[in-house]
Amino acid sequence: MSSLLTITPTPPLTLPVTNSATITADDIKSYRENGYFVVPNLLSPSQLEQWRTIIFSAVNDRADAKYKFPTANQDDSTNVDFEYYNNVFTQRINLWQTHNSVKQLLLESGLVIGKIAAELEGIDCVRIWHDQALIKEPFANPTAWHLDVSYWSFTSLHAISVWIALDDATLENGCMYFMPGSHKVTEGRYSAANNEFAEIKIGKNLSDIFTTYPELKQSPTVAVPMKAGSASFHSGHLIHGAGANMTPSRRAAMTIQMMPDNMTF
Repeated sequence: MSSLLTITPTPPLTLPVTNSATITADDIKSYRENGYFVVPNLLSPSQLEQWRTIIFSAVNDRADAKYKFPTANQDDSTNVDFEYYNNVFTQRINLWQTHNSVKQLLLESGLVIGKIAAELEGIDCVRIWHDQALIKEPFANPTAWHLDVSYWSFTSLHAISVWIALDDATLENGCMYFMPGSHKVTEGRYSAANNEFAEIKIGKNLSDIFTTYPELKQSPTVAVPMKAGSASFHSGHLIHGAGANMTPSRRAAMTIQMMPDNMTF
């Protein structure tokens, strides 16, 4: 557990997120019903510039050390799949481990981000499981429907992520899509005997998710465009994805994945 970050730090002199970002009882009710919640303007313009400077510097420091999706199977399509996955987004995981200013940024942001996450999930405190920068390069492939918890080596009904737009996220450049209420179905598939959830890989076929969850095939979906500096919180059990980037410009986001403070794994 020593490599994890608890995001309840001593207050910094300058908070890197908007101090007035609060949520109401109605917001919490909406999150628990739909599985996601959007916070407009979580970052002020100056804070957004700070995040962009720090995150992009850390991403550049990683050079070409890309983290590709795991291989779902070992057959003749493996290389083709990797080529497809590699053009879904540029992914840089745990930037806090290699860039101290990212670590400080995440810790100081916990006063607001961690508080919101804990309130949405009805828990006392959260810890960072990992962070990751997700950059859809120009003309990148869509991110297929998936849920997060099957990728993580801990099991909790209170896993939650925050997705912070570092660029405007639009319908054209690959904004997030959510399947409202789907977390209630996926949570019900938890296997207490095996202490795990059904593993759903991010495939190149958007409909693959319905092999495991056929009852969700007719479920409505919601596109969530956001201005840079805004953020969405979503349950680790919510089915979500992102569109293709159909523009000649990249679309960048910084994400933080969180778990209850008392988790073991």
